[in-house]
Amino acid sequence: MVPPLPPLHGDLMLDVFTHRALTQGVLNDHTPHGNSDRLAQLGKSVLDTIVTYILFAERPMLSGEDLKTKHEQTLSDQSIVAWLAAYDTDLKKRVRLGGARGALDDPEVRLKIIHAYEIYVGAVCVQDGLQATTDWVSKLVKPEDQPPALVDDSQSHSAFSTASPEPPVSLPTPQAGTSQAAPPPYYPTPPQASTIPSGVPQAHLLCSIKLVIRGGFLLSGSLPQMARSMIRDGK
Repeated sequence: MVPPLPPLHGDLMLDVFTHRALTQGVLNDHTPHGNSDRLAQLGKSVLDTIVTYILFAERPMLSGEDLKTKHEQTLSDQSIVAWLAAYDTDLKKRVRLGGARGALDDPEVRLKIIHAYEIYVGAVCVQDGLQATTDWVSKLVKPEDQPPALVDDSQSHSAFSTASPEPPVSLPTPQAGTSQAAPPPYYPTPPQASTIPSGVPQAHLLCSIKLVIRGGFLLSGSLPQMARSMIRDGK
């Protein structure tokens, strides 16, 4: 026994049950879904993720290869056709299978059925959210099990993580009515390269400077200034 089909409402229901030939794939920016083509892409991805999540949570654990194989079996064309055929609703009537024997063997017919189901899954996700879609699909995949609860992204850590979350760091806030100026930028001054040759004693260097100054006095003919310099320096 299949779970109840989630009802759709408003423009979303009209777009789901309107043939693509009538809309010509035109995007409607005034709706949250745009058109049925977008719903089909969303439904395909959501269905794939939900089934993977259900099988991932299965215990005992499935190996990676077993998970892949079971995923392919769960979302096979035969499984989706069987799910759709179990609903005696407009969703089933939307795909006219006709009375011909072996109609389901036609690849085009199967493609229409799968496309219709993916559109509906996308519409349920847009209208009711991912958890509600998971609850519905999980009852199709595993009717005897409880639907898995999705990981809450608002938590600071994953449901699969055993580490305790780090406490948030609180920064001091300025009191009301006061302003806190930002500190001035700091630009470190690079060290100046020394122009003094290594190994030259400071006393010899100072004596050499004095001799150069006095030589300048001699060349300029300023003997009194040179005498005063010698007296000031004690030489």
